[in-house]
Amino acid sequence: MVNVRHLAVFRAVAKTGSVSGAARVLHISQPAVTKTLHLLEEELGLQLFQRIKGRLLITPEAQALLPQVERLFGQVDAVHQYTQEIRSGHVGSLTVASVATLSSTIVATAISRFSAGHPKVLFDLRAQSTRQVIESVRNNQADVGVIDVSEGGSDMDVTELCRADLGCVMRHDHPLASLRLISPADLAGETIITFAEDTQMGWAVRDALRKKKSSSVILFTVNQTFSAYALAQSGSGVALVDPFPLLLGVFPELKVRPFRPSIHSRPHALIGNSRPASMIAREFVKELREVANEFALRSEALMRPQAQ
Repeated sequence: MVNVRHLAVFRAVAKTGSVSGAARVLHISQPAVTKTLHLLEEELGLQLFQRIKGRLLITPEAQALLPQVERLFGQVDAVHQYTQEIRSGHVGSLTVASVATLSSTIVATAISRFSAGHPKVLFDLRAQSTRQVIESVRNNQADVGVIDVSEGGSDMDVTELCRADLGCVMRHDHPLASLRLISPADLAGETIITFAEDTQMGWAVRDALRKKKSSSVILFTVNQTFSAYALAQSGSGVALVDPFPLLLGVFPELKVRPFRPSIHSRPHALIGNSRPASMIAREFVKELREVANEFALRSEALMRPQAQ
């Protein structure tokens, strides 16, 4: 097996044309360069240099070998560069499993921003149910999971991304759009669009309506906020969901008003701890938190009574 360090000495001598020049480039002594060349010649069974009239000249055999050596060090340099990019989190791949409710808002925005600064990172975004997201992270099928509840387990690191109030989303010409705050009493007789009862937020909405004995009817349940928005825009009812999609500007006919009592959306990021987490995954969670908090602040401003 040829020693790569020996080849580095050969390459330096060939480039500089002298033992002294190679020694300066490599920061080693001249005797070390000479000894290494002899060792390499023994390894290869070739004479690499000849001294003719006081000049050190590369042999034809060594000249033929040099392009292969350059190609090898080009690959070594590429490995070094790739290692630096991995270390800085600028290259690699990331599988993100997210509940559908957040995949098209916070998660998609975070991926877009992260990718702009890390163009060599490959993303695989998978929209799943809460239970599927947790299992994907637990089974190492996803590097990062994003859910809208505070679940997880001892086998994963859980990071709260933000807290944001659910709002009442309706068409801008709906009578309730003129109110500054909407209570269960205001929803009397209204058709409600919200999450299923087996979700944390869906249960909280029903509990708030039950406690106030609201006569509203939950006629539509969804597992994705965009579906609730589409139903509200068609005039099918009032949606009690998170306000994030409204921040994307794709539902210009809709308005959102604060719902009281407050019901919080608390998205969390999950990273499994059964194996070492990549630097990319850790950096991406930081991006998720920044985006999530920005969405929370903007949605709060959007629903703030004095801003309406």
